Amino acid sequence: MGKKLYSNDELLNRLRKFAEKLGRPPSQSEMDDSGPHASKTYGNRFGSWNNALQAAGLQTGTNDPNGRPVTPEEDLLTDLKSVADIVGGTPSEREYSTHGEYSVKTYCKRFGGWNSALRAAGFEPNVEMNLSQGKLLTALQGFAEKLGRPPTTDEMDRSGPYTSNSYKRAFGTWNRALRQAGLEVHSVWDVSEEDLISELNSLAEELGHVPRKDEMRNQGKWSAAVYQERFGSWNEALRAAGFEPNQRWRIPREELLAELRAVADDLGHPPTTTEINEHGKFTIDPYQREFGTWRTALQAADPDYLENYRQSDTETVPFGSNWPQIREVIITRDNESCLRCGMDREGHREKFGRDLPVHHRIPRRRFYDDPDQSVDDADVPSNLLTLCIPCHRRLERLPVQPVVD
Repeated sequence: MGKKLYSNDELLNRLRKFAEKLGRPPSQSEMDDSGPHASKTYGNRFGSWNNALQAAGLQTGTNDPNGRPVTPEEDLLTDLKSVADIVGGTPSEREYSTHGEYSVKTYCKRFGGWNSALRAAGFEPNVEMNLSQGKLLTALQGFAEKLGRPPTTDEMDRSGPYTSNSYKRAFGTWNRALRQAGLEVHSVWDVSEEDLISELNSLAEELGHVPRKDEMRNQGKWSAAVYQERFGSWNEALRAAGFEPNQRWRIPREELLAELRAVADDLGHPPTTTEINEHGKFTIDPYQREFGTWRTALQAADPDYLENYRQSDTETVPFGSNWPQIREVIITRDNESCLRCGMDREGHREKFGRDLPVHHRIPRRRFYDDPDQSVDDADVPSNLLTLCIPCHRRLERLPVQPVVD
C-alpha cells in the first residue's frame, strides 16, 4: 500500500468541521451522504465510527439525525404488519424495503435478524431463508445471462430473483456467491478513476444537473457506493469530477412542508415517496432526516394526509434498458421544449434545476405488471411526451392522455 491520501489528523479535522457545520456529531448516514469522507473510511482507520468520534473529541451515542430517540420496537412491528397487509402475507426483505418506512438493517439490528423480526410481529419466517445453494446459483446464473454480465448487489436487490442478502447468508459474501456461480467477481479497483469520473460527467450532462446518489444508482453504470469506496465519499467524487457538492444539508422544515403540500395539490392526493422523488423539488432524503419517517412528514404537513396516503403505490417501477438514450431522442424530437406550454430546455433547467421530464402516456407500471410485456415496451415514441414539471404533474392527473402524432 502506498502513502495514505489523508493523515489521521486531517481526517479528524474534517470530521470536526462537519460536526461544527451540523451543530452536533454526525451520524454515519449523514457522513456518507454529505460528509467529506465515507464513514467506512473512519471505521477502517480508527477501528469503529464511535472510536473516530472519540478521537475527534466528539460525543458518541448521538448518531441518530437531529438527536431523535431510537424508534420504539412497537412502531417497527406496527409498520412491519402494515406492509404485510399491503403485500398480502409475510413480507420479504425486498418487499419491506419497497413499502416500509424503516430499513431492513434496523430490524436486523434490533431483533437479531429479519426472521427474528418476523417472529416478533407474529409471522412465520420467510421461505427465502430456506433456499438451497443450488437454487440460488441457478437463479443468479440466469439473471447474469439476462443482463449479459454478472449483476451487482444493487441490481440483484432491485430486480433480481432474490435479494443479495439471501446469497450473503448462503455463501458468506456476494463475491463468493459469484465465484460459486462461475461468474466474474466485481471489484471497484478494476474500474479506473477516469472511467468513474467520465460516467459521472455523462450522467450530469444527461440529467442537466449534478447527479444525486439515487440517480447514480438508478441510471448510472456504477452505484454511488463504488464512488464512495474509491473517492472516500460521494462529495469527494463530485469534487473530483469538477462539481460543487450540494451544500444544502439543512433545508428548513417549513420549506420542506411547503413543497410537500404543493406536490399534494398538483397530484390531487398526498404523494408517495416515489412521487416526491419524481415530482418534488427535494428527494425523500431531507424529509427522512428532518422527520424520521415519511408518515411523520405527512402528519406534519396535514393530519388528514395520512388517511389518503396511497402506500400501496410506493413500489418503484424500473425504467427500460435504453431509457437514457431514448429519453434524449424524444426530447430532441420535441424540439427540446414542453409540448404543452412551450418551455424550452434551457429555461426549464434555470427555473427548476433539472432537465425536462419525458412522460409515459400509458404508465410503465402497466407494462411492468403484464407478464407478456416488459418496461422496454413502454418506451415506444408514440407513448412518450416531453413536458415541463408543472405540465407533467397536470397530465398525470388526466384520465385520458393526449395522443402523440
